[in-house]
Amino acid sequence: MPRVVKHPDIRRAELLDRAAALFVQHGYDNVSLNDLIADAGVSKGAFYHWFPSKEALITALTERSAHDQFVVIEDLVAQCDGDALERLNTVLQAGFDVKMQTGTPERLAAMVSLLRSENAHLYARIVTVGEDLLRPLLTELISSGVQQGIFDTFDPEGVADMIQGLAARTSSNILQISEAADESAREHAIDVLTTRLRLHGLAIDRILGLPDCSVTVLTADQVEVLVAALPRNY
Repeated sequence: MPRVVKHPDIRRAELLDRAAALFVQHGYDNVSLNDLIADAGVSKGAFYHWFPSKEALITALTERSAHDQFVVIEDLVAQCDGDALERLNTVLQAGFDVKMQTGTPERLAAMVSLLRSENAHLYARIVTVGEDLLRPLLTELISSGVQQGIFDTFDPEGVADMIQGLAARTSSNILQISEAADESAREHAIDVLTTRLRLHGLAIDRILGLPDCSVTVLTADQVEVLVAALPRNY
């Protein structure tokens, strides 16, 4: 039987798919490069050609996921006929909806160790990938809101940075949920995260000169769904 030669992009996508499945099944910390190579059924040389390290693999997975999610969010915003606030809230709500559709709770559970301080450099790289994609869209929405007289700020890009920065800061809260000693501690950590998100929303309201609770934030039920798959250490 003749050897099937696949296009490099197809082969790379297959390797990413298999790696993502292994991480979800066993957890990031429990999957080595040798495990990934054995599962992929390719030589070490071939695998290292694509992904010279585990960090490079995670970065590639993040870039693909962030791009796929951004395309969906961008389309939803384009379909929104509302004003700048409605379009901004479409972005924020779509971010959650897309995460649910793409299995983020399970992926978050598999990758929760990346939120620890010893992995701060890799987590920062992962966050930057998504932020760089979304920041121009957020900046454009906020700028249009200023022009429409809906938002009041002298630095639309700065507000976009703040929205993204506040979201990234919740990593410590998510880690606290995962590392809770018992169910009571876990429920408290979830309440703390929900309250913190509400505070973030109010902060953005004030910065943009909006009435309180204008900007969409995750509800308690949505937070519960997002962290449902996180491992329990009790």
